[in-house]
Amino acid sequence: MLEVKTRPSADQIVQAAHDLVPRLRERARQTELDRHISPEIIDACRAAGIFRLMQPQRFGGYAYGFSDFVRVQTELASGCSSTAWAVGISALHNWLIGLFPLDAQNEIWSDPDALINGAYAPTGTCDVVPGGYRVAGSWAWASNCDHAQWFVVSAYLPKADPAGPPMAAWFLVPRDAIRIEDDWYAMGMAGTGSKTIVIDEPVFVPAHRALTVAEMNSGAAPGTLVNDDLLYRETFTGTAPFTLCSVSFGIAKGALASFIELAKTKKTSQPGAPPALMATLPAVQAAIGEAAAIVDALELLMTRDVEEIDTVHARGTTLAKDQRVRHRRDHSFIAKESARAVGLLYDALGASGGMLSSPIQRAWRDVNLVKHHLSLSWPNVGPLFGQLVTDQPLRGTY
Repeated sequence: MLEVKTRPSADQIVQAAHDLVPRLRERARQTELDRHISPEIIDACRAAGIFRLMQPQRFGGYAYGFSDFVRVQTELASGCSSTAWAVGISALHNWLIGLFPLDAQNEIWSDPDALINGAYAPTGTCDVVPGGYRVAGSWAWASNCDHAQWFVVSAYLPKADPAGPPMAAWFLVPRDAIRIEDDWYAMGMAGTGSKTIVIDEPVFVPAHRALTVAEMNSGAAPGTLVNDDLLYRETFTGTAPFTLCSVSFGIAKGALASFIELAKTKKTSQPGAPPALMATLPAVQAAIGEAAAIVDALELLMTRDVEEIDTVHARGTTLAKDQRVRHRRDHSFIAKESARAVGLLYDALGASGGMLSSPIQRAWRDVNLVKHHLSLSWPNVGPLFGQLVTDQPLRGTY
């Protein structure tokens, strides 16, 4: 067990993320062209303590909560959305591993700086064998896979009862069991390195490196026997989407800042009028006003939700079902409205907004891809809250 005797404050980690923003902005275009985060940026995020943010303290982590996590995500995303997405998902996995049995945690964190990534759709195959499982398959959308030492992959367990429902499980496999297909070519979030990972020949996964999705969302996963912080008793499906919606919010916040800077310095021309600063145009002023109002409203919404997690933990409890469902609504709403805010700015730029040198077009492409993520998509998530308040069966994850 590796306990941290002194840990940086959450504010110090947020400040370190803020200090990275100019560097992230400067290389955002190159990150897109590379289609993955550079090792140098990964090292900078590691030095800032970002990956340890929600890692259990017994393994050298800081065990801070989602309120601090979304502050870091917002800062990173205001500089480079791909970096925030990739780094945030790696950091989130250090919380997820805290739900696995202690033997798995000991194995993974024999290197406390190990990064874990993966893909959750149960598209693999699984056979039960003595002592564990044999797993194979391919899994798309494995963000930041180039930098991972361990991977989460998923498959349905063989049914003990042929008439029973299928049960998905997640399995931890080491890097040497994985082949990465370099197939990530996307119009948005191009730098996340969200490639396909493959296990060609079935590999043995011991039982302690497996966790069912039901256990993961039970509030009593095996890891809670050793990680007793209430942080590890929250459901994955109810809280993990904060990782993603905070990126969409950070994109909008960063795009607004970039647009205001541009409006103050760029001259434009109107028919029959001399060139003038963009900032003098009523249409530009209106776009800034509306986008800023959306960003302010979303910040209040997200802050309320993550602070609610802190509040219930301080009372010695975890989120109730109705709170988790409301948070799921807000995850999706934040993504949808962040895209609307960026769209207002993009439209106000006219044709010049489409130039690859413009950070606004990158923000527009990225935020529109994020809002379509399965766990954020409004058509998929939006009905859940309506089902709750009208006493209908809940059809969604929370």
